[in-house]
Amino acid sequence: MIRLTLSLIVLVALVALVTYVANLPGHAQVVLGGYQLDAPVSVLIGLLVFAMLALLTLGLIVQFFIGLPARLRAGRAIKRQAQGELAMATALMALARGDAKAAGDATALARQKLPQKALPRLMAAQSALLEGQAEAAADEYRQMLYGEADAAQKALGLEGLFYIARRNGADALAQKYATQVLELTPKCTWALDGLMALAVKENDWQAAETWLRRWARSGVNRQMIRYRRAVVLLAEAQDALAEDTKDSRTKALQLAEKASAQNPDLVAAKAMVARLYGEKGGLVKARRVLRQAWARAPHPELAQAWLDCYADQPATQRVRAVSSLTGKNPEHKESYILRARVALAAQRWTLAQTLLQKQIDSIESKADISRRLCLLMADAENGLGDLAAAQVWQDRARRAPLEAGWMSAGLRLDGWQAVCPVTGNLGTVEWGHHEGPQAPLLVAPS
Repeated sequence: MIRLTLSLIVLVALVALVTYVANLPGHAQVVLGGYQLDAPVSVLIGLLVFAMLALLTLGLIVQFFIGLPARLRAGRAIKRQAQGELAMATALMALARGDAKAAGDATALARQKLPQKALPRLMAAQSALLEGQAEAAADEYRQMLYGEADAAQKALGLEGLFYIARRNGADALAQKYATQVLELTPKCTWALDGLMALAVKENDWQAAETWLRRWARSGVNRQMIRYRRAVVLLAEAQDALAEDTKDSRTKALQLAEKASAQNPDLVAAKAMVARLYGEKGGLVKARRVLRQAWARAPHPELAQAWLDCYADQPATQRVRAVSSLTGKNPEHKESYILRARVALAAQRWTLAQTLLQKQIDSIESKADISRRLCLLMADAENGLGDLAAAQVWQDRARRAPLEAGWMSAGLRLDGWQAVCPVTGNLGTVEWGHHEGPQAPLLVAPS
């Protein structure tokens, strides 16, 4: 409605202007080259307006033909952009379903249509990695460092080269790439994290602390900083413990206590503190640490640490002592299992069977009864002399699912580690179940 009103106002104004010019009185004479033009003023003004409009039209036509090549190029660029984006989408879908050949074909088209873009090269590198061609992927990443690449594109290329080098065990080369990224982006989180992980892997604790401080200033939340500091401290404690001297074990205890203070949920730190106190005769402190941790969250690692602390105690004494630990969480699954293990060691078969049966009865689906429970129940039945029942539980154990364990990158480890042995990432080893087929056991390096 507003546009219609404005159009009417403009039309009325033009009509009024034309009427006014047509009614102007007087004549005008123009002498040019011996010719004399005598016309009314209104006609002369009309001729001037017509000439101006003709010149304007001619200028627009000339401008149209001058700009035509640029418009054609822009149109082709838009078409290439659309084709390139479609090819990238096709490549992403192919990568998602694991079709390396289709991904390679689509990324080749995307690189042809979008030669200056980083994403086609990234997808080409991922496609090459999917085909097992690490060197071809590295070449794609290297190409992102040259030409008209900006700092962000160079950082992406260096990141890809960093992960390939680390996966191949070339830690010095990986460190070089991460350092180059920090020259471009001083607060790059992944680069600082990667350098921290490499320092921990090399047991270079001074460098690890330096990179940790810089990483903490890169915008990471405080909770993550405390967890990462606990991981580094516990890794240093493990390194000190490996020296197996009195001073090194004292140092390991101090580091493990610091790690536990930084992150009370780090079970591996609590277990190490308890074991080291137990070794040096501090059973009172060891028991206190374990009781506090058990009250917070019972865990198989804590149970094993308790058994290690009481390894030299008579079995009957352990039966009485275990209630001081499990009493903080008596109905928890791990409390039942620990009491059953202690009862089995003391040859109190009926007590062990009763405790295990209570836990088994609490499981809704019998298919969820773990291998550990089956084996413990087999020991209890064997102790009671019911060899047939023991054999049944042993047979069930072969088909039963594994309990949770220390997992990283789909592998089951035999103990907590600071650095994932597969990916090289720091602080990613967690207690949990493997998703999918049964995970192989990967023994931690000593």
